[in-house]
Amino acid sequence: MFKKRFYVGSALAVLLLAGCGTDEAKEEKNDTAQEVEETQADGKGKVLAAEDFDKMYTNPKKYKNYEVSYIGRVMNTPEKDDDGVYLQVYANPEKYEQNTIVFYPDASLSVSDEDYLKITGIIKDEFKGENMMGAELTMPMIEATELEIIGYTDAMAPTLQTIEVNETKEQHGYEMKVEKVELSEKQTRVFFTITNTSSEKVSFYSFNSKLVADGKQLENESDYESDLEEPQSEILPGTNTSGVVIYPPLSEDTTEFQIYAEGSSDNYEITIEPFRFDVSFQQ
Repeated sequence: MFKKRFYVGSALAVLLLAGCGTDEAKEEKNDTAQEVEETQADGKGKVLAAEDFDKMYTNPKKYKNYEVSYIGRVMNTPEKDDDGVYLQVYANPEKYEQNTIVFYPDASLSVSDEDYLKITGIIKDEFKGENMMGAELTMPMIEATELEIIGYTDAMAPTLQTIEVNETKEQHGYEMKVEKVELSEKQTRVFFTITNTSSEKVSFYSFNSKLVADGKQLENESDYESDLEEPQSEILPGTNTSGVVIYPPLSEDTTEFQIYAEGSSDNYEITIEPFRFDVSFQQ
């Protein structure tokens, strides 16, 4: 039953690929449908190894019935019918590569174009078609057994280690707290909370904050696709703000570093020195 549904799904996905409406494409789809109906038990019960993931895109049929897990990004508006939802997904969203057709047997799933997904499923077959430039596309067809919508950070820079800091420093009613630090392969994330208990407005600017590790100074980085908000730059009396400042990744050998962050007050009669937090940890 799934095989029939999946073939219908692949036909729906074809509508998303300009130039796939030729007789040749139709014949190819018919051939694919017949092959999908054939029973191939070679890969049943096997899990696709990480080192074989890229190879799978050159010859999906070789890995038919293998289980696969990966993170991808929806590349077009999903299609739905009574049987489920049909998606085209980039398995390499950073480079917009590794186009994949995914079927998930739950039509109630709310998923949108550009969502990031954590997918576990079974490789069912391959689909061939053409893009709008006439280039041939060969894509794996996967039935998802598990599908979870995740955020940009979890998809593109997942946390490898969390360092709980929970340290607060105060000057003239300006309280700065570092709650935690998250380490990932691509970035370092520092979670700040700024509280203003003074009678004047205070300010915090992420570009005036730095990390010092292994004798190097690491500047704040901007990630315009990030789903994490920075602290507000202006904090009124009696209020607070929380947010995340992003820096480059630390070396694998790093075991300690310092966080430097500057703050200022509208009360020009006082001086707020840069805040420093010393962090030690084991990777």
